[in-house]
Amino acid sequence: MNTQMQSHLFWGINSPLTSLTGVVLFLTASGRIGFALVCTLALLWVYVFVMTAAKLGGAYFPLWGRNMALLFLSSLAAEIFLILLWILSPRTALECAFFVFLVPLVFMASDLCGRVLEYDLGEVISQAAAEALILGMLILGLALIREPLGFGSISVPGFGIARFVREEPLRFLQASSGALILLGYGTAVYRHYRNRYTNSEED
Repeated sequence: MNTQMQSHLFWGINSPLTSLTGVVLFLTASGRIGFALVCTLALLWVYVFVMTAAKLGGAYFPLWGRNMALLFLSSLAAEIFLILLWILSPRTALECAFFVFLVPLVFMASDLCGRVLEYDLGEVISQAAAEALILGMLILGLALIREPLGFGSISVPGFGIARFVREEPLRFLQASSGALILLGYGTAVYRHYRNRYTNSEED
């Protein structure tokens, strides 16, 4: 893939539009703690599955259609995950199907294959697992704020929802706008400490 495609403002890898899929995943999967846990497992499964297959079968990938092959593999991995989840809990699979199908798009937007595919198999798997867990932990952290404060409950897949208050203390967090507010504050805090860390290293 050439540099011009990577830097294109609308459909390149570095386009601001590539982050929109990640935002939708954050908004939908962070509504409940149970959803966030399932999303973390889905991210881990898809990232590791695709990167392992791409590393082992990279010689068989067509050069002109690598992205299509990766999209197919990631979609297949998400479908397998949903089937396994359906076997365990059909209701959970139905509730989580939307954001599980967003995981392949987030994987493609990350361009993980373009960055780490030349490493050894162990390094490729560990890098894929690390990036998936970072995304999953961020979504889970957002859910740990939204559900207890917005819904007054805690949900765990397979065990249902346990309510600990009758009235929601901060109901606005239930809506997408509340999640966006939290996401904005979280991004601001991250950039603040990242800039401090970068400046301290330069000094």
